[in-house]
Amino acid sequence: MKPFPEIKLYGANGCHKSQYYALLLQEKGLDFKFLDVETNQDHANELRELYTNGKLNYPTITIGAKKLRNPTKEELSKWIDKLIPERIPLVHDIDNARFTLLVAGELAKVTYRLEGNTMYLTHSEVPYTLRGIGIGKVLVEKTFEKLKEEGYDGVAICSFIKATAQRSQKWKENISY
Repeated sequence: MKPFPEIKLYGANGCHKSQYYALLLQEKGLDFKFLDVETNQDHANELRELYTNGKLNYPTITIGAKKLRNPTKEELSKWIDKLIPERIPLVHDIDNARFTLLVAGELAKVTYRLEGNTMYLTHSEVPYTLRGIGIGKVLVEKTFEKLKEEGYDGVAICSFIKATAQRSQKWKENISY
């Protein structure tokens, strides 16, 4: 898995909105750097460089390269899910023979066919708006973890699932294809 992107909260200790965001990030169990722009000129300059107007637009949260200026709680959660999908729990939907990740309100899934103790992983799907940011890889690797945790053997049928297994040091020996 890739390392989590660095999270920074540019704000001020005396700002109630800055404290609000600090609490939200703490509640989500995320490590972040609180950068007080009123007491530290280096932090203030770093924040000014994020904006073309050069102003101290705080509170601002950065998650890797993504910049969020005063987001709603829902917007912040959406971007955390998109940028750090490893945190999202995988659901094994036995009734529909699939594993799912709910990312920013959209469902990514791996479907399978069960024969005895073997899961044939037949299809993977990531919604169009979530493609290209690593959601598929996280989905497939979490699926591998879950099927092993539940005691199943896995056979990759889907070409994306096969490719993910073949590129993984951990899974290329444990998943058949």
